[in-house]
Amino acid sequence: MVMIFIYQKYIKTIMNSNYILSLQDVVQKRYLEGRQVHESNEVGDGTSFGKSKDNYFFKNILLFGASTDCLEDKTLANLCDAIKNTSTVLQMFKTDSVRYKQLSNGNIIIFDENNKFTITDKSNTDTIVIARLSTLFNEDCANIIELLQDRGFYVINPIDKGRIASNKYQSSILLDKYNIPQPRFALLTADDIAEGKKSLYEKLVEIYPNVGEDEKQDEKFEYVVKTLSGHGGVGVFMLNGTNILPVLQAVFDVDPEIELLIQKKEEGDGGDIRVHVITLHGRQIILGAMKRVMLGKGDFRSNVSLGAKVESVVLTKEQEEIAKKVAKISGMPWCAVDIMPLVKGSNKEIGDNVVLEYNMSPGTEGISEAMGLNFFKLLLDSINDASGLAYTTKTVPYLCDIDVTTEDDSNVLSTTAQLSTGTDDISTICYDKLKVTGTEVAVTIEGEDYTFEKSGEISRNREKRITVKIPSIQIGTRRLLDVEFALVDNRDKSTRVLLNRDIISRFGFVVSPNKD
Repeated sequence: MVMIFIYQKYIKTIMNSNYILSLQDVVQKRYLEGRQVHESNEVGDGTSFGKSKDNYFFKNILLFGASTDCLEDKTLANLCDAIKNTSTVLQMFKTDSVRYKQLSNGNIIIFDENNKFTITDKSNTDTIVIARLSTLFNEDCANIIELLQDRGFYVINPIDKGRIASNKYQSSILLDKYNIPQPRFALLTADDIAEGKKSLYEKLVEIYPNVGEDEKQDEKFEYVVKTLSGHGGVGVFMLNGTNILPVLQAVFDVDPEIELLIQKKEEGDGGDIRVHVITLHGRQIILGAMKRVMLGKGDFRSNVSLGAKVESVVLTKEQEEIAKKVAKISGMPWCAVDIMPLVKGSNKEIGDNVVLEYNMSPGTEGISEAMGLNFFKLLLDSINDASGLAYTTKTVPYLCDIDVTTEDDSNVLSTTAQLSTGTDDISTICYDKLKVTGTEVAVTIEGEDYTFEKSGEISRNREKRITVKIPSIQIGTRRLLDVEFALVDNRDKSTRVLLNRDIISRFGFVVSPNKD
């Protein structure tokens, strides 16, 4: 519980800070203090923050990836360590062998050769899903993830958003749409070199507007070329004006169908910075950042997986703002944004920083090393609030069947809810009779009696309304926990329940008046 307490206590300070160092200093200091306490009590090895049971509201983590071996995958090892002394159960499924069956009662069984997990209509309130990069390249596994998204599971990260992030051209288009500073870029295919330099220069003019005007100048131009789906630094190479045509001819001769992203090589200031951002319902948190030093010896790449060194870094205000903006437009709860600081004045058109790419499934080895802690533990602590999670978008009609649980769960109010996108500041339930006894609120709705816990009162149009905390509400297979409602006297309203914009947003619903 040490980290959870510290995180909650200091989160406002961290969010308002212009520098990531405040987060690192606080976390590292408290981590070391907590480690000393654990070691003095002879509990564990001090590598995890939380040592008590029931740290998280989620009881299960479903992970889908190419590997399920915590010994060979350091990111998995961090995850296993992060939850090892909690009651949370990690279920890992291999991307290439996972399958599912849908039962007649609506339950779904997910399984591979080693594991099995049953999905019920209530599972989305106690289970989160982690989809690693390999899920994008296996249709069966991707279908399972999308099914879980549709049922309201919190997925890190959604398949559709991950596909954009993992396609370097599509992600560049998205960054360009929102005016994110990045190197000039273009898409290259075999057709672009069909007529040699003539057709190639027609494409390269998007990178260097004056290419083809001066042969000697053309030779000095430098380019970074990437395969669209490459990751970990694989499929990235650098060309210049003297060798670009013969190299591209060789590449397209081997694979005429391949597509390449070509970028202007910017003058970087010694490496790049990876910033990890969590985007929750209504707020963003920069969890950490690291500087990756270029490999050297003629290799311009800085990927940790290739052996690059990492070090701590202080983010500028501009870098923080860029990272948050990219994370927001990515649509991913956990986004790692790669920013390259430029040599001062090297590109007055762009400024001091460019975004190289952003990632749906970043590793945690490097960032854990740079921050001196288990980054996955920090990540899980940051999403340990069900009310802050935002589910994948789903289109629904403005009238929906809803189940509302009572305080003692002895009865369930099943009725119709109207989804209102107006200005209502709180959702409401209409009653026929109401009686308040202490903190207990008894209401009669359509001849049935229900009991709720009183949470307070609000004033609306000179009318005082009692508010109650509802343990859970459910529409279809999506559930929300601990939702506040105001109770209003029945005035011949067509529906008993009105859901406001906040609840609609938390459900991930997009309301269509034309949908049945």
